[in-house]
Amino acid sequence: MLRIIILTLFSLSLYAIGYPALYGKLAGPLFEARVQLDDLVYHPSLRHQVLAYEAHSDRVLGRYRRVKDDSDPAIKANYSLALLALQKNHQELKKFLQQQLAHAIEADNYLLFLAIVDTKIEEAYQNPYLREKIYTYYNAHRHENSSCYLDHRIEQEWDNIATYCPSKDLVNYEETSNAYYREVILLSTLRSPYSAKVRAFLKRNRVKFIEYDIETSDEGKDVFEQYKGTRVPLVVINNRVVEGYNEFEMDRLLRH
Repeated sequence: MLRIIILTLFSLSLYAIGYPALYGKLAGPLFEARVQLDDLVYHPSLRHQVLAYEAHSDRVLGRYRRVKDDSDPAIKANYSLALLALQKNHQELKKFLQQQLAHAIEADNYLLFLAIVDTKIEEAYQNPYLREKIYTYYNAHRHENSSCYLDHRIEQEWDNIATYCPSKDLVNYEETSNAYYREVILLSTLRSPYSAKVRAFLKRNRVKFIEYDIETSDEGKDVFEQYKGTRVPLVVINNRVVEGYNEFEMDRLLRH
């Protein structure tokens, strides 16, 4: 905790120092990225990697904060090399955060999802599959808490992403290509709040399904074992399995 407090105070001092002038095209984005990462250290799955990067960033940006165009050439050369190394580290961190963003969606961890998307990782939207997952998942949970950054992106890109935002007004699952032969099974327990969310999603979208409580139904237990289930809710859509509350995957399988 002390380390987190120290790094937070240092990030505030970076604001006081001001935007780096020398090598601004390289240092500037790294300076902005450093400030955007502070909230991620409070998430255990991200803390180690983010703290390691922040320490590296603080060493570079702090050590060379007074370097100017007329500084010693050797110092400027060292500063340039340090920035390139920091940039490489930042690229590795962004790849890690993209992986964690996908995991947050799969695990239905909306708070972690919001924390990562608000760091504005542009590369996440260059992957069509992840891009679709981000917008669909956000649409399903936006009522819980919203992101100004994502709201702005959606507003700017709406013509291209409307199909990523399923709702009863945009997608009629009764008329999709697999509606006639589709079989949907929900395996649940009364104690699982996410089972209730899946049930509500299916009913809201008028999807016919069979539900078994795996704690009270022998048939439900058999189906759960058949599909090698590890947690509930478990949804089977035409023999394809979705574990947990994952609206994107349910939407994708219900449409195709």
